[in-house]
Amino acid sequence: MSSPTEPQTSDNAWWSHGEETHTLPLSQAVPMDTSVNTWSRFGQVYEAYEYSGWIDESLSWKTDCYIGDWSSLAKARVTGPEAKDFFEFISTNRWPDFKPGQAKHAIFCQDNGNIVGDGLVLMLAENDFLFTSGPGTVWATYQLKFGRKKFDASLQLVTDDWCLLQVQGPKSVELMDEITDKGVRDIKFMHWKELSIDGIKFKCLRQGVSGEFGFEIWGPMKDAKKIFTSVLEKGKKYNIRRLGARAKCVNHTEAAFATPAIDFIPAIHEPAESEELAKFRKYTQDINFDFELYLSTAYGSYGTDPRLYHFTPFDLGWGWLVNLDHDFIGHDALAKIRNSPPNKLVTLVWNKEDVVDVFASLYRPESYEYMEMPRNLLGAVNGSTVSISGKTIGCAVSRCYSYWFKDTISLGIIKTEHAVPGTAVEVTWGSAGYPRKIIRAVVQPAPYKEDKRRYSIR
Repeated sequence: MSSPTEPQTSDNAWWSHGEETHTLPLSQAVPMDTSVNTWSRFGQVYEAYEYSGWIDESLSWKTDCYIGDWSSLAKARVTGPEAKDFFEFISTNRWPDFKPGQAKHAIFCQDNGNIVGDGLVLMLAENDFLFTSGPGTVWATYQLKFGRKKFDASLQLVTDDWCLLQVQGPKSVELMDEITDKGVRDIKFMHWKELSIDGIKFKCLRQGVSGEFGFEIWGPMKDAKKIFTSVLEKGKKYNIRRLGARAKCVNHTEAAFATPAIDFIPAIHEPAESEELAKFRKYTQDINFDFELYLSTAYGSYGTDPRLYHFTPFDLGWGWLVNLDHDFIGHDALAKIRNSPPNKLVTLVWNKEDVVDVFASLYRPESYEYMEMPRNLLGAVNGSTVSISGKTIGCAVSRCYSYWFKDTISLGIIKTEHAVPGTAVEVTWGSAGYPRKIIRAVVQPAPYKEDKRRYSIR
């Protein structure tokens, strides 16, 4: 059983003519595609940068469907009579009616109310839970082993045992309904049931990070490639696409799903005098999952100090997941701001002419900092200062070009009094060492794209 940070081996050869000449640590869940020439790191493995091109792939979840792989996310199985009590103590959530066949979004904070990590909890059976996340899994592991409160529960790291595939988009319902043994039309949002494809059983969760109808396939890693290949082959009639790394996070901006190491930084740096945080940082280094090295990098006009990107659930649009009727880490700090949160998550729509000028500057003697297309990859937060009349009111993260909307948009964490749709703001583009460009922007709701995840399946 591997830890969340042990490199995952792969039998996927870069090329092979009877013997493996070169290998990459690729996901165990996805068959090798020899047409791919560029790869991007996702956790401890590498995934294809693009398949059919990022524009085509970013359209897939609006017009048809895609299949993507999130199997490298760390996973933990927590069992025992106090397993749910444990999750509720480290989470802002309380689940009095949590039942087998359901899933919940869990938010983990530290004492000052800032988020350490988040993730998805599936209740497999009574007193049996499966949790997946990046930093959240490490925090949960530490808390159960060394935390301030003991629970009658055990935790097993099962990252390599479970695959996690996504099938998302408006045609995903027809596809999954056709190719599974019992169909998917009766699955409620954030519920799962056991299904099979070609006799291979898995748990099918209705969930939609794309903001559209969508399903997650949780199954045995040993069967993942067979499942993946079968879905891809049978999905051809629905114009299914494989989702590469370059387009993978476009939906996070369009659908306003904040993500660690690209939208926020896990809050492990402050207060500096916290003995628990010091021990936790040492623990992450010992298990080769150094938060400060891998999850604390920031750049952009807003600054490079990771503490600038520590946010509360209210900052990231998750305030509705804060339940104050139970004891949890961060309770008191969040109770103080619940009735009047200082910040709010919005979408910022960047002025087209100003953005075009940034690209045009590449042809001038002095250039602005390059804007990656369609957006920056996981691994560092690019924060831009947001201001009104020269006064800073927050920051912009997840700058993204949306081919669907033909707009450059970002998520904005700004002061609540300025979070009114239509408000004109200014975004300062450019890291230290680059000339700064003031880009006009307009506040719009988050998510920017209509949220269709909970729509009734007919």
